[in-house]
Amino acid sequence: MKKLARNKSSAFRGVFAIVTLAVFWITMAPFCAEAALQGSAGNTIIRNRVTVAYKDNNGVVQTPVTASVDITVTTVAAAPTVLSFTPSPGSTDGTGATQAYTVWIRTNSNGPGAITFNTADGTFTNIAAGTAPNVPGAIFLGSTVIDPTDGHIGIAQTVANGANIIFNVPNDGGVPTDAAVSGGATGDLVINALKLNDIVYIYSGTTYYGPFTVGTVTDPAVGAGTTAAFGSVQLINNTGSPIGPFTPAYGWEILEAKSVIVTVTQGAVTDPTIAASWVTTVTATMSGQNGTGNVTTNAHSGKLTVLKEVSTDGTTWATSGVSAAPSASLFYRITVTNTGLGNATTVVLTDPQPVYTTYTGGSAKRATGAAVSYAAAPTTLTDLNAADDGYDFGVTTALVATYSIGTIAPGAANAVQLFFKVTVN
Repeated sequence: MKKLARNKSSAFRGVFAIVTLAVFWITMAPFCAEAALQGSAGNTIIRNRVTVAYKDNNGVVQTPVTASVDITVTTVAAAPTVLSFTPSPGSTDGTGATQAYTVWIRTNSNGPGAITFNTADGTFTNIAAGTAPNVPGAIFLGSTVIDPTDGHIGIAQTVANGANIIFNVPNDGGVPTDAAVSGGATGDLVINALKLNDIVYIYSGTTYYGPFTVGTVTDPAVGAGTTAAFGSVQLINNTGSPIGPFTPAYGWEILEAKSVIVTVTQGAVTDPTIAASWVTTVTATMSGQNGTGNVTTNAHSGKLTVLKEVSTDGTTWATSGVSAAPSASLFYRITVTNTGLGNATTVVLTDPQPVYTTYTGGSAKRATGAAVSYAAAPTTLTDLNAADDGYDFGVTTALVATYSIGTIAPGAANAVQLFFKVTVN
């Protein structure tokens, strides 16, 4: 009997061991199935929790015992993308002008990270090298993924203008965030560096949807359950048009985009009548991964020519060979033409009264474009008020006609003609 009892006891222990082992593997199985997929968000907490249920020797159910191990998914750097230069291409008028570009940057990294910059001038055409472009300071871009718990997965979505969509995202465990936000703790309303008013895109692996503006962010404590508590990010469509349709899937990325300012300053244009340009390269770097973008800036410089003519009747004009008797009227026509490819700015014309003549008050007129007679000039200019039309006689400088023309655009159609009369003494 003792031997039989011992055999029964051994058998019971064997069955108990098998049952216990079966409970162990049944409990473990779902967590093995939820192992991290490639592209899981950086800082995602993968929790492996085992539960062992058992009874005592008398068959009484005991409190299960548990143990868990957490690991954190690392952030994998990805080459930043230089999205756009605004405006592109840029243009500057006049030697030494500066063009400021707003450059948008995004990266497909699975988590947040710092982006640094380098800039360089490249090819120059018909222009000397200018001041080296400025190098923007570093920025910090956030990134996460749509969590497998999200209810939008597999369902086509279109987000109307002014509407929003809220995605579950993995808990980041309170990682440090970009310098704009203090903390680095759960509950700080920042998750993987995504925070209120950030600009983000949804990325499917092939297509970007957005841009969205980040609204409410929840960043709960990690918790002690079988999985770490997930957070959420609200994405608001402020674009003015619907975004979508798109069908979210687990692992789709939510990527932040930020802008920096790059300024470039031109050198001297070699020949204002020939197109001039230069190339600026912006390199964005995340943990050794580089992305570049180029923008061409066009330089346009004005080149003025001036023609002075005289006439005794206001109709027939000459540059020489004209004679007049005392008391005769002389008509002067001054034509200023921009033969360059860019605007000529702050143009000021000065013409002293000819010796042996008397200026005819109220005689100044203006025309634009093709040369016309004095009578056909459409605009009469005032002598005494330089502020009203840019012209005065003897106000800015005694016995001098002064005409502040301002800007003259390129081409004969924009040529400016100034007329006035004098009487031979």
